[in-house]
Parts: sequence; C-alpha cells; structure tokens
Amino acid sequence: MSIVIAEHLYIEKDPTKYEGKAVIKGTRVPVSSIINHYRSGMSIEEILDGYPNITYSQLFDALSYYFDHKEEIDKEFE
Repeated sequence: MSIVIAEHLYIEKDPTKYEGKAVIKGTRVPVSSIINHYRSGMSIEEILDGYPNITYSQLFDALSYYFDHKEEIDKEFE
C-alpha cells in the first residue's frame, strides 16, 4: 500500500502575486485574512458570508494550510 500525501488544493503561493502570500486559488483572499476572522471568534458561516465567492472546501483548506504552516502565516500578523 502506498502513502498519498495530501496537498492544499485550494491554496496557492506565487512570488509574483500578492507579495508571495498564500491566497485561496482564483481569489485575492489571503489565508491570513481567513485566520484573522477565525481567531476573532467568527463562525465558519460568518466568514463565508463575508466572502461569498469562496466555498466551504476552500475555507477549510485555508484553515488546514494555516495549521500546516503556522509560523509562515503568523509572521503576517507581526
């Protein structure tokens, strides 16, 4: 049995766009913005209401990306 490593299908980082920050693919929404709302206590539904162009899958991938790259995203808050 082979091991499959999951990637963050909905997150992209391009050094030529958005200052190289992680964003949700196809949008200008940085992962750090999602995390900022999440940390402030907003519910998933409240966050999605504020970003009607992203899906549940994209939002949860942003959260997952954060927990996999916490140090990187936390630097954006400094």
